[in-house]
Amino acid sequence: MKKERKYPAALPRSNRARTHHLLSLLIATELLGLARAVAATESEPRAPLPESILTESTTDIDADEAGELEFEANLTRVGARTGGAFATLASVELEWRVLRRLGLRLEPAYAHSTPSGGTRGRDAFGLGGAIAFGLWHDFPRDQHLQLELRGRTTDSSPEFDPGESELPAALDLVGAQRFGRFTLRATVGAEAGGHFAHAPVHTDLCVLSGIVRDARFGYLALELRADWASPAPLVFAPEVISDLVPIALPLRVGLALPVNVGASASAPSYGLFLRMIVLTEREQQSEDQGR
Repeated sequence: MKKERKYPAALPRSNRARTHHLLSLLIATELLGLARAVAATESEPRAPLPESILTESTTDIDADEAGELEFEANLTRVGARTGGAFATLASVELEWRVLRRLGLRLEPAYAHSTPSGGTRGRDAFGLGGAIAFGLWHDFPRDQHLQLELRGRTTDSSPEFDPGESELPAALDLVGAQRFGRFTLRATVGAEAGGHFAHAPVHTDLCVLSGIVRDARFGYLALELRADWASPAPLVFAPEVISDLVPIALPLRVGLALPVNVGASASAPSYGLFLRMIVLTEREQQSEDQGR
């Protein structure tokens, strides 16, 4: 005897109508949420990403408009644990976002170095510079990637300069992303132009966080560098970066305390790095909106 196949009963018309209505409502809700997110991204001001002190990028890594100018002044003082060796480095920087994805940096510098034993010091003038090309911007996620070509004259840097690579030329891939109140910045680079101790490469990592949740008073940071061209590759530096806008000055001041781990006791290996930055128009607008 042939077995009769059974099929599930069809939904009543009223149930099918309810199901279609529910699906339509869910789809409409999702589309409305997406539209609101896009509108918020376009309308709400986006605060510029904070920068580390030692390994700042050439022009703001999240800049997406041509014409932005940035002026900076730097002062570095490093010393040895024994023997009296020390070095002082002063420089000024001009950074210019020439095109939406192309940035330039020019940095004349002066260095004074005194070797161990208190013998006569040496003065040197030099010039550094960089070209940056923006590779990737994901503004909703605040992800950014930039390629940088850096160079300097060979005698313009003291034995330990925490803000520069060991060799005078470098090609860097720089990335940054914001995670709420935290910002992560990282660099991987190759070096050229001289002899190296281990390998002509370096890596940098920096974590920044607002002093308070909305970062109105600036940032705290911890920066780690590993320059394998140097005999003592590892450098770490706690940092504090604070804006002077609350006292009506369009300036940002940063202080880093770099330490070269494993360096010879008679070589400069620790000190301070002071930077003063004139805020760009975009940064000033962000500060005014945050107050």
